[in-house]
Amino acid sequence: MPVPSRLDRYIETEKQKHFPRDFMIGWEAYETWEEATVGQSGPGQRTFKITEEDILAYNRACGETDPLMVDPDYARKNSPTGELLQHPIFVTTIAFYSLGEQGIGTWIRTPGARNPRQRIEIIEPFRYGEVITTTITTADKFTQRGKPYIQMLLDFHNEQGDLKARWWCSLILPETRADVARFANA
Repeated sequence: MPVPSRLDRYIETEKQKHFPRDFMIGWEAYETWEEATVGQSGPGQRTFKITEEDILAYNRACGETDPLMVDPDYARKNSPTGELLQHPIFVTTIAFYSLGEQGIGTWIRTPGARNPRQRIEIIEPFRYGEVITTTITTADKFTQRGKPYIQMLLDFHNEQGDLKARWWCSLILPETRADVARFANA
């Protein structure tokens, strides 16, 4: 029987239960810094259908206590949208779920990556029932202070094509597949 993880208590939703949390599995197929091409763009592997359960679980995992964020009945009566308010970085859960394990943007999961700067712009709240698609674009790739940086832009649209949020995500990555292997096999 597997030993429970200290994070297991936060796994509440069906999406979370089926999400592969071990980013070391399949690292060999992740895009590397040397392979990334600035300007390349493509869709995430999965769509993300917004549910009350998703927002509630994320808010609770972040330690939120405001009833507008953790009490669905209270939120239905008092929220400006009639729905739970979302934690400001709820969009990150959509990104990790949507990007998948192959193709453009997989470097976000790379063993040994460090996360120096982010910028998230929420255009409008996500609403229950919306199906969100993520488009990933490699925005920049550069070396600074001897470290290989990559920046991607993630655009999140609903099924109507409305832009809901944008995330400029920057990481310092191991430069080559051999460098990634050293982290993955350490």
